[in-house]
Amino acid sequence: MKNVKVFYNEKSGNNDEDKVLKTIKDFFARPENSASKLEFINPESPEDAIRLAKKASQDQTDLVVALAGDGTINKICGGVFEGGAKPILGIVPNGTVNNLSKSLHIPQKLEEALNNLSQGEIQKFDIAKVNNDYMTSSLTLGILADIAQNVSGSEKKKFGPLAYLKDAYKVIRYNKTYRIKVKYNGKTKSLRTKLLLITMTDTIGGMQALAPKAKVDDGLIRVYSLKEINLFNILFHLNKLRRGKFDDFLEMTHFDTDHLEILTHSKKKKDNPYSRIDGDKSDPLPLDIKVYRKALTTLVPKSE
Repeated sequence: MKNVKVFYNEKSGNNDEDKVLKTIKDFFARPENSASKLEFINPESPEDAIRLAKKASQDQTDLVVALAGDGTINKICGGVFEGGAKPILGIVPNGTVNNLSKSLHIPQKLEEALNNLSQGEIQKFDIAKVNNDYMTSSLTLGILADIAQNVSGSEKKKFGPLAYLKDAYKVIRYNKTYRIKVKYNGKTKSLRTKLLLITMTDTIGGMQALAPKAKVDDGLIRVYSLKEINLFNILFHLNKLRRGKFDDFLEMTHFDTDHLEILTHSKKKKDNPYSRIDGDKSDPLPLDIKVYRKALTTLVPKSE
């Protein structure tokens, strides 16, 4: 018998949770899937998600299904990783953006994502540890993190991407610049940045952008720093940006690495930026980011 544990976050996504859970139960009740022992787990907190996913990994669970958005998925991935990374992770996207699942080409519709659990093929993918947190998609610092700082999970569920608009004008008008120091590949650099974006996937905000050649299993993070935010320049060259062509962005610094340290120049609390990992609040600086290549296993649609 296959042991299956379904982790879900009732606060993520815009779907009717009872309907979604019934669809999952019906899927595993099908004759071809009925040899599975099914358990549903609704963690009470991010820490609880990591703890229970770690226990599931240690208990030799065969399949851990993550029904959630990027923020909850990274907690489940982190717990499975800490528990020895033995189970296969079945990803069923149910969030606002779903960067990781889109990079893995996992179907976004519930029924198709469930069918992928029984029909898909094995795919390894990376995870990064950020201080004591985990990342599977992206980290932001500066203007994007500041805009999202006061957006609650319930607002994201109700309004989707529009939830971020309420503080956007105030943050953009204030136009804050942070002075940081980065250490990577044996180098140390000082940066003045309005936006620091770190990605592990080829999707940003649910769309393919910036690093079209990035792979989920290449062991690298991509780091982008903008010292000025010129909205006209960004919009004018948007297609080039999405293809990862930065020739018209002299104000942008970008590099790849598998280990990054980020420190602040200032000891003042107001000058120490907070970060956001996979859409959720994270630590202020310093940050230590280390990539673990091909650390986890999931299921993706078979190649044609």
